[in-house]
Amino acid sequence: MANKLLVALAVMCIFGAAVVRGEFDKAQAIEKLKTKAEECKSEVGATDVDIEELVGRKPASTMEGKCLRACLMKKFEVMDASGKFATEVALKHAEKVTDGNADKMKVASEIINACANIEVSSDPCQAAEDYGKCFKQQANAHGINEHYEY
Repeated sequence: MANKLLVALAVMCIFGAAVVRGEFDKAQAIEKLKTKAEECKSEVGATDVDIEELVGRKPASTMEGKCLRACLMKKFEVMDASGKFATEVALKHAEKVTDGNADKMKVASEIINACANIEVSSDPCQAAEDYGKCFKQQANAHGINEHYEY
C-alpha cells in the first residue's frame, strides 16, 4: 500500500512525470500523502473505493472521488480555490521529486506545461478529473506507462 500511496503522491504532485530517485524522502512523502488523503476523504465524503481508484490511476467513478482529487491538489497547492492549475508549484514539486535531474525535469515540464492551460470545467472537482486525464495521456505519450516504478 505504501508504494501505491507514493504513486498517488507523484500523480497528484507531478502527475507521474518523473522517477523518484536521490534525496527525495519517500517515507516522509508517503506520510504526508496519507495524512492529506485522510483529511480529504473526510472533508469530501470519499470512500475507500475512491482512494483505490486514485491510487490505481483510474478515472473517478463518483463525484466524491473527483472532489477527493481536487482536495488533494489544493492541499499540495497545485490547484487554487477556483480550480485553476498552479504550474509553478507543480514545477517546484517536480524539481524536488526528480532531485533536479535535467532529463527528468524536461519531461516533467513538458507534461505539466501541456496540461496547465487546457480548458477544464468551472467545477473544481471536475477540473481535477480533467487535469488528471490530461496528465495521464501526456505521461503515456512520453512513454511513461502504468508500470513505471518509483
